[in-house]
Formats: sequence, C-alpha cells, structure tokens
Amino acid sequence: MSDESIRGYFSRPRIGLFAGPLVFAVMLLIPSPEALSPEAWGVAAVGILMAIWWVTEAIPIPATALLPIVLFPVLQVGSIAEATQPFANPLIYLFMGGFIIALAMERTNLHKRIALNIVLLVGTKPKSIIIGFMISAAFLSMWVSNTATAMMMLPIALSIIGLVESDESMDKAELETNFAVVMLLGLAYACNIGGIATLIGTPPNALMAGYMLETYGVDIGFGQWMMVGLPLVIVSLPLVYFMLTRIVFPIKLKIIPGGYGLIKDQLEKSGKMSSPEKMVGIVFLMTATLWVTRPLLEPYIPNISDTGIAIFGAFLMFLLPVNFKKFEFVLTWDDAKQLPWEVLILFGGGLSLAAAITSTGLAAWIGNSLQVLGFLPIIALILLSLLVIIFLTEVTSNTATAAAFLPILASVAIAMGYDPLLLVIPAAIGASCAFMLPVATPPNAIVFGSGLVSIPQMARAGFIFNIAMVFVITLVLYLLIGYVFGVQI
Repeated sequence: MSDESIRGYFSRPRIGLFAGPLVFAVMLLIPSPEALSPEAWGVAAVGILMAIWWVTEAIPIPATALLPIVLFPVLQVGSIAEATQPFANPLIYLFMGGFIIALAMERTNLHKRIALNIVLLVGTKPKSIIIGFMISAAFLSMWVSNTATAMMMLPIALSIIGLVESDESMDKAELETNFAVVMLLGLAYACNIGGIATLIGTPPNALMAGYMLETYGVDIGFGQWMMVGLPLVIVSLPLVYFMLTRIVFPIKLKIIPGGYGLIKDQLEKSGKMSSPEKMVGIVFLMTATLWVTRPLLEPYIPNISDTGIAIFGAFLMFLLPVNFKKFEFVLTWDDAKQLPWEVLILFGGGLSLAAAITSTGLAAWIGNSLQVLGFLPIIALILLSLLVIIFLTEVTSNTATAAAFLPILASVAIAMGYDPLLLVIPAAIGASCAFMLPVATPPNAIVFGSGLVSIPQMARAGFIFNIAMVFVITLVLYLLIGYVFGVQI
C-alpha cells in the first residue's frame, strides 16, 4: 500500500467515522459519574459523538445535527416532540427570512450595484479601492451570505489586479507589490467580519440568540444586537485595513491606471436600475428599518417580532410582480430551493443538543466541575474562551463550534455567578473570526482559489488578526455589553 493510500485510509473523516461511535458506545457502557443522572450521561455521549463528527466531518455536518431526533428518545432523554421542538425555534425562521431576502438581492444583482457604488464613492486609488472593497463586502455580508458576497466581488477584484499586472509603464519596484494579496485578503476578512453586525449576518449569531431564547427566555432583538455588532465591525474593519496595508503587507503602489474606468464600466454594464431591483431594494430597506425600530413599534403592534418581520419581507418577494402579464414574480419556489437549508437543520440540531444539556442537569454539572476556574476574573474567562474558539474554528465549522460550546460556556458562567451572556456573546462572535486557513471560512477558500494568495501568506496575516480580534472583541464587549444588555461585568 502506497504512502498516499495509507494517508487516505487514515484521513480525518475516516478516523472520526469510527472514533465517534466507539467513544459513544464506551461512554454508555460505563457508569455515569457521581451526581450525574444516566439521562445526562447519555446526552454527554451524544454530544461527544456529534462533536467528533462535526470536527472531523465524517458525515455531512447537517446530517450529524439530526442525531438528537434519533438518539434522545431511545436514551430516554426526552420525547420525540421535545427533541424536535428546537428545530422550530423562531430564530431559525428569522434566518430563513433573511436568506430569502438575500437571495432576491442576488437574483436581481442589487448586491453588485450596491458594492460598485460604494467602491466608486470611496475612491479608486489603490488603498481607496481596498478599503472600498472591504466596506462593500462588510456591508453586504451583514445581509447576504459571506460566500455569495465573496464570489460576487472576486471577479471585479481580479480584473483590477489584472490592470496592475498588465501595465507596462510600471517599474519593477511597483510591480513587486503586495496589492493583490492585500486586496484579496481584505475582501475575505471583510466578508467574515461584516456578518458580525447583524443577527442574520452569520449563523453563530442567530444560533446564540436562539439558544438564549430557548434555554433562558432571553430575547435578543435585531436592533439590540446591532448596538454591539455594528460598533465591533466599525472598529475591526479599519484596524484590519490599516494593519494589512501598513504593517503585514505594505503597499508600494501609488496609482492604478484605468481603475476608475473599470469600476465605472462594470456599473454601466449593469444598466439602469430595473423594476425588480427597485422592488427588492424597497423591501430590503423596509425590513431593515422595521428590525431596527421594532422596540418603538411594540406599543402599537403587539407581538411584533424580528422573525415575523423577516418572514413578511420574504413573503413579499414571492408576491411582487416582475411581469404581471406573464405572471412572473421576483422569486419562485424553485429559487427558494437554492437556500442553504442545511444551515437551518444545523441550527435545529445544535439547539436540540443545547436544550437537552440544560434540561438533564448536564450543564449545571459541567459548570460546577469547572469552578476550579473561579479564581479567574470574567475578563480572563472571556479572553480564554475567545482564544480557544477562534483557533478551533480554523479547522471546524463555525456554527458547529458555537453549537458545541454555547451550553458549556453558559453553564460555566452561571456556576461562577455571572450572567451567561458574558461568555456566550463573545463565543458567538469569535466563531466568525477565523482568518488563518482556507478551510476556515468560505471567503478564505474563495480568495485562496484565485491562486494569488498562498497558505503561508494567509496564515501569517490570519494569526495576527486572530490574536488582535481576541482583544478587540473583549474590549468592545467590555465597554458595551453592560449598557446594551443590562448585565453587570
């Protein structure tokens, strides 16, 4: 057997496929620890199995998320109704509504028009183009998936890079520039950071909100989250831009011949704003406004919710006509089939596991077991949890990481006398801050696929930003979390 065959046979998924059930079986065969019920021990076994399969991706991640439906009733953890109830959490439908609105923006190319206009507004000098791309990517990633944003903006970025490399008037010093690397890394990192700003921007945010609502009855509003998420993006984005362009990969390039013309040409090719674009734009603005102003509307519209607003906006996308004579609308259900349904299933599985961890007493047991960390101040606990989650997310799904850690961190916080929000909010945010490896996030993989960024270059910059984000997140949350969520640090 060749070395390559041996490596393939002992690949991470293959190891995980067998290791997960083996550990699961061993845990069920040995007695549960003292002060822990057999039901809680069964949940721990299921959680370990799911964690191993999530980390190794032995089977598709969403398929692993379905395990609670099968195993919890069999292990007498709860009924099938209790196992499936978290799959109908309102936050799952909030995310689904956001997905549908984002899909309409993609179908009408409204997101591309927004991005190009932002770049033109900021300027077309090399550093201006980079910050323009980063602002565009971050803004779009607040509402559209970071994958779609990166894929949409990459061809434009490559066209601008091509202008630089094809210009014969530049001397050798100018050609040996870091412009391409910074442009692409800035694009990927901005896509990752932008999603932090809103509950629908990245799955861990919504998963955390759903967990807090499901487990503790804490309702985190869309506007309330933005009061923390948006300042964090506003602080992080310029920091990443400055460090990329001045410290990590300094840019020597002073001007891009034809840069303005290229962006302008791309915008002109889009033509005038079409009726579908206008309709989608109006619905998008209406939905975002309602999300932000919901607390002001509650006295006049009882029971209004972020989820209801999202589904209403999504519903309008199937109702607004593009061509009424032909009975064509902005979206059809065939379009909706393209939604990332697997993310919603992963949400449900994570919430089902988290609910069982809490209801069986496993969370309290874990928290009490980790009271040895009680001598640490809350700031140190936040820093430590961020370090673990940010670097773990480099090799695992950010949503799966959040699903595994949220109940543990919440139980640790409660056992030490802190509000669980103090640890679960940093954990959710940290799960979206993976900058080192192509496998960490889709935007990282997309820019790496261009062939213009090497793994050492990404790892060098990413390690610096991973560490930087640990301190930035801690600082911003320390200043804002008490004011926004009313918790004492």
